[in-house]
Formats: sequence, structure tokens, C-alpha cells
Amino acid sequence: MVSACSECGGTLVFDYRSGLVCATCGLISEVDDVLPSCSPSSKQRLGSTISKKFYIFKDAEERALPEHLQLKFERLKELQDSFYRGSYLDLFKLYRDLESIGDFLMLPEEVLDRCKEIFEDFISKVKNPYNNYALLMAVCLMIASRELGERSAVKVSELVEAFQRRGYSFSKKILVRTMSYASNIVPFTKKFRSCEEYIPKVISKLRSAPYINVRIRVAGMDPDDYFGMLTKISKDLLSSLSPIHRSGKNPFLLAASAVYVASTILSGQLGRCTIFTKVQYSKDVGIAEYTLRCHIRTIFEPLIAERRTTMAPLLT
Repeated sequence: MVSACSECGGTLVFDYRSGLVCATCGLISEVDDVLPSCSPSSKQRLGSTISKKFYIFKDAEERALPEHLQLKFERLKELQDSFYRGSYLDLFKLYRDLESIGDFLMLPEEVLDRCKEIFEDFISKVKNPYNNYALLMAVCLMIASRELGERSAVKVSELVEAFQRRGYSFSKKILVRTMSYASNIVPFTKKFRSCEEYIPKVISKLRSAPYINVRIRVAGMDPDDYFGMLTKISKDLLSSLSPIHRSGKNPFLLAASAVYVASTILSGQLGRCTIFTKVQYSKDVGIAEYTLRCHIRTIFEPLIAERRTTMAPLLT
């Protein structure tokens, strides 16, 4: 560390407005030139703190506040953090965020109204059971969406992402675990979704891709008629699956695979080329290509062999 002025060799003194100033000639020295380097690449000694960071609050002129004000603002910061974590009950803010989340997920008004009813039922029985009202609201929204079935099919990851956009932070694992515990307070019958409920969601993702509608028209078919037949065949395929094939599978991914297989069967019945490719389909719907191929080979291939044996080479 350099403790003398680079011009005259005078003593450097600290000024909160300018930094380090020479007491002899008044030259202002750069702090980076005087203080030792603390680059991220420098090697850290053992014993570096990994605990919660201690904040030093300063005023507008970068002066550290007195000790009693430090304690005051530290308490205020903790209160503000708890507010944004959702542990502070503010119905106006929660309902406003719920409306924004509903718009992001494109949920009908019935789901939001039912979510508010379940939420008010919760807080009337237990006061802040999980120390996080935002997490409780997410559980209520998941329960309400599952009650309406395929009209409001929402994945857990989408729900967590929507709440994170509003500043709330919790993981998918915590949401699922909290939902399991919530059944002890407010019993609900439908804890899981069926694969059939996700088919309209997959179809809506395909409808939103402009190139798919163009390829359907080029093949000489109407998009509405095509997607209608695709939905019917997809549900027929899923209804043929035994509980053994459904067990342990993600219902959304299984529904997405069923829609792809249905499109292949439909193209063979109509004598047209396939509309989708596995690579582009997996990107548009949100399913890994490996998962799609695995479901086709291990689950749907026997069903396709029963319906139309000539379609087998197209699916391998």
C-alpha cells in the first residue's frame, strides 16, 4: 500500500468527498492506486466468511451512519426483506400480484376467484402457516387450477417462474412439498393432474407457431380441423395406456409425446407427409428430444404397431 504522494512525497489524508488527498500539494490520488488489489481472481485465504453479509449504511455523502442509526436501518432492511419474501400479509399487494400472474399464465377469471376463496379459507383457519403468504398463494392457485382440469393446465415450473417475476423466491420442490402439507388444513380431492388435461396446452403451443399453420395449409388441410382430429387421436392414445406406463412419468411430457405420435398416425391415415419433425417439435413444445424418442420407443410403439404397422419405420 502506497502511503505517500506520488508528486511531492507528502502525507496522504482521507477526505470523504474526494478520496485520498495530499496534505502538502493537494493532489488527489486514485483509490485503486493506493489500496491493494482485491480482484476476484486473487487467491483468498482460508477462513473467509461465508455468513450473512453485514451492511454498512451510509448517507448521501458516503459517510457511515452512527451506531444507533445502523441498528435502526438494519431492522428496517430485515422488515423490507421479509415483506418481499411474502411473510408479511398485504392482501392488496398479494391480490394485485395474483392478477398479474394470472395474465402471465393466461388463466381464466374463475381460477383466480377460486384461488382467493381457498386463500381466505386458509388464513381464517391458520395464521401464516408457512411464514410465507406468497408460497401459500401459489399453493392455492395450484389447487384452483387443478380443480378446473384442462381449462387451466399449469405446470409447477411455470407457476414458480410467474411468482419469481413478481419478486417472490421459492423452488418447485418447496411448492410441491407445501402443497402436500396443505391438504391437512384445507382438504382437496385432486392432488395430481392427468395426462389428458395437458393436451390442450400442447395444442395451443403448436397453434402459436406460424410455420406449423403454413405447413398444414400446404398439405391441403384446415388448421382447425387438423388440430381437432389431433386432439381426438391424442386422447385416444392416452386412454389406451395402462397405469404401469403412466406411473412415474411427467404428465405434460407424456401428453406432448402422445400428440407427436398422434400427428404421425394422422398423417399416415390422410396420406400426407408428417407436419412435425422431432427436433423442431421438441423446441416448440418444450420437451427434450431424448425424452420424446424414449416415450415413442418404450410406450407408444406397441400401440402404433397394433394400429398401423407401416408407421413403425417413421418413428425410429
